[in-house]
Amino acid sequence: MQYYFARTGLLDGKGAQLAKGQARKSSSNKENVEPTEDLNVSSLSLYDGASSYAVSDPGQDVSVIESPTEMYGGTESWSIRPEPPMLPPTVSTYKQKPSYTEPLPDMPVLRRELKDALQDACKVIEETQKQQDSAVPTEVEGRDGFYEIQGLHILDILTLAIRAAKNYYTAHSHPAKLYAIKSERHIRAELYEVLDILKRMASRNFRGGMRLPELAGIIIWIESIDKLIKTEEQQEQAESAEREAWAWREGDWTGREREREWLFLKCFDREEPSLPQWLDASEERVLPDDFLLALQDGVRLVKLHNALVEKSRRQFDRIKTWHTDVAKPYRKAENLRYWLKAAELRWEVKLTVPVSDIVNNRQDADAWHKFDEAVFHWAQSVRMELMEEWRLEARVLDRRRSPPELRVDVPDSSEYAVDLGDMRIEQDGVAVEA
Repeated sequence: MQYYFARTGLLDGKGAQLAKGQARKSSSNKENVEPTEDLNVSSLSLYDGASSYAVSDPGQDVSVIESPTEMYGGTESWSIRPEPPMLPPTVSTYKQKPSYTEPLPDMPVLRRELKDALQDACKVIEETQKQQDSAVPTEVEGRDGFYEIQGLHILDILTLAIRAAKNYYTAHSHPAKLYAIKSERHIRAELYEVLDILKRMASRNFRGGMRLPELAGIIIWIESIDKLIKTEEQQEQAESAEREAWAWREGDWTGREREREWLFLKCFDREEPSLPQWLDASEERVLPDDFLLALQDGVRLVKLHNALVEKSRRQFDRIKTWHTDVAKPYRKAENLRYWLKAAELRWEVKLTVPVSDIVNNRQDADAWHKFDEAVFHWAQSVRMELMEEWRLEARVLDRRRSPPELRVDVPDSSEYAVDLGDMRIEQDGVAVEA
């Protein structure tokens, strides 16, 4: 029973693991217990009554020791102690242990394993309910033995399903999307409810078979996990359809580079009013224009950065705090500096912007031009990274949907004929004399 419940992974850190950890910790600290016995320090006399330092009678004739190191007994006790022998080298002394890093979990594989585990659980429950009372032995002992075998089979399959569900939500590549559908607390609560049902069944040794409340609880859990997976798949299909509708992904944008980056940023901008149009660099363009003024306080850039990080596969270095009340210029400057540092850490883009000139709205064309170039360089780098991630993801999905074909070229009989002395072997394997 303990084996079945332990392999779900929900009992880690409960029970014997804590006791083992304490025993391991106490054994590791044995080297610090009573070091004086190992070093024979107890034989050293740090306080000698016959020494001149302890003499209280000035009339006593005792020679004065110039240094404590000349005290008799201290150096002798250290010299008598034998040196520990050096052990000869073994195979493990020079053995290089290679460090193995486990690959990242593959979400399609984890999802397929979870679906298979849920299907197996449904089949077991269906087979259990289909069995008629006539198939159960009429004797009490035989009936209990039958229910025990049946219960162990149910326990085996359902604990595997619980383990697959736990691995799926703990190793999810986009946990924020998963928890937006159903919170982590709710998912874990459902897993523990099913585990409690199995514990109650096992505590009575599966006597009487599966009861109706237990059956209903297991079926409700299976349906909730299945609904969660279907909702997640629908969201992924909607996201892929939305990506295909974006016009800035493909095409020739020569001479309209800023228009492309403007369309790219608009897809992830949720602020009102909408982002003003970004005009391409020209002599007629007057800086600062409406587009740069909309990004002057840094709030929009911070939110765009966080939205783009959520769309990427490497979700780290979000900007967690920023100023929403930007009435003071220093708050605008801090928002811009947050964005500049996050662009350097997450997107590996080093940007240079005269922040003080921008937030104080100085009429310096060179400063606004640097700000415009920084936003353009940042948007272009982010777009290229996201497009490369989506391209690799689509390639992997296509490869899984259509496995590589096995092609075997069979040569003609004339090309396959081989002469072996007086024998001639044809393609059909019939030996013909020459």
